Order: sequence, then structure tokens, then C-alpha cells
Amino acid sequence: MGELSELIARHSDDFSPNDRRIADYVLIDTEAVAFASADEVATAIGVSKAAVVRFGARLGVGGFSGLQQIAVAGLRRRLRDTEAAADSGPQGWLRAVVANLERSLTGTGEEAIARAAAILDSGEGWLHVFGQRASAAVAEYAYFLLNPIVPNVVRVEAGESALADHLLDIGPEDRLLAITFRRYAKLTTEVVEYFADAGAPVVLLTDSAAAPAAARATEVLISADETPGPFPTTVPGVFLLEVLAGALVARNPTRAERRRVDAERVWGRFGTY
Repeated sequence: MGELSELIARHSDDFSPNDRRIADYVLIDTEAVAFASADEVATAIGVSKAAVVRFGARLGVGGFSGLQQIAVAGLRRRLRDTEAAADSGPQGWLRAVVANLERSLTGTGEEAIARAAAILDSGEGWLHVFGQRASAAVAEYAYFLLNPIVPNVVRVEAGESALADHLLDIGPEDRLLAITFRRYAKLTTEVVEYFADAGAPVVLLTDSAAAPAAARATEVLISADETPGPFPTTVPGVFLLEVLAGALVARNPTRAERRRVDAERVWGRFGTY
């Protein structure tokens, strides 16, 4: 999967609207691409078979058959890793996580983290935090991590009516921290697009530069997620959030300390802890 997402990311600047729809589907449901026909994939996406074939050609893999071969190879690699996990045990997981932490930091880069911190630290409006499904728990942690550091942090609820009400007054003075990992929640992409359309800057934490929401984000932080098991890890995502929080503290340590003291006072007053 990593090879396929990297291939899509390299060519994403040249994508047509149909190419973007196909890319989103490939990233979200790689198994379907691996085992379905070009006709079936086209029907599922709502494009022509020719568009699916052209997409594979645009990636330089010779059409749908080449695209399918890469998808199958990625799934086989994940299966081999899963089988290896049974032999490697906790040490195999530890090695994978440590490697992911290093890849996440070097791949994202300190400059990108600094730029992301500057975005979240700017504006006179609200800092909104959003994530859905598998990413919701990480978004919840991001909210509790950032709220005692910077003012006006709010967690965006994903319920249909609550979300619509929340987005009513979004403007350029606001900013968004969005979190989305495979399989990418469509609603998160829509929220990112809504903020971008309103002129509000977006910091996106995700696992691939080819994630659907990355095209509209102002700054993207990439969390490596390879594991020796059948599911990706979110540990590097949490790590990047904590590095980002540290960068925010470094930008204004006096404010961060004052807010921490105030937070402890309020928590004590209401018996939170």
C-alpha cells in the first residue's frame, strides 16, 4: 500500500477530476482494486472503464492491469508482514514503531512542523480540531493536548446537525487541525474543503501525501504507519501531535505556562481530576 500511495502522490498534481475520484477510491479500498475487474471498479466509482485504464497509464504502470498488480503486491506484502509478526512478537512491533517515528519526523521535516505551529498559533478566531471514525480518538487527544496551550480550541463534533451548526460562521480568521488515517473518512475531506473554501488555513495530520484531504490542506504532516501486523499504527501520529504541541509551547512559553496554571485551577475547582 505504501508504494501505491507514494505513486499516486507523485502524480497527483496532474490529476483530472476523474483521476482524483479514482485515486481516492484506490486509497480507501485497495482490496477492491486488487480483486475486482476494471468494469467493476469503474461502476463503483461512477466513471467509465476507459477512465480507470487511463488512470493506470497516467501513473506509468501501463493501465489497470499494472495498477492491480501493485495493489496485489501491497496486500501480499502486508500478509507476509502479518505472518512475520507471529514470529517476531513484541520486539518486531517495537522495531517497526521506532522506524516509523524516525520516518515520520524526517519525512515531515522540522520546517513543516514549525509552519504548522505558526498556522495554529495565528488568527483571531477559533482553532477547530476534527477527526472521524478511526481518527476520532487521536483528534480527541489533540484537543485535550492543545487546549491548555493555546486559546480558543474547540472540538468539532461529527454528528450531522451539530457539524452543520458548528461550521456556520467559519471564516479566514479561523484554522483547522484535521486528522485522517486510512481508510479515509469522506466527511473529514469535506470538512477540510469547507474550511479551505472559507479561506481558513488547514493543518492536516495523515498517513500519506496522497490522502484525499491533502490536496486542500495548507500544511500536511505525514505519519508513517507500517507494522508487522494486519492494521496500521497511529503511534507516530500521536508522536507528531506531541511534537507539534511542543513547537506551540516554544512559540510562546509564557502564555503556555499561564494557561497551564489556569487550567489546573479550573480543573481543581470543578473536581475534574
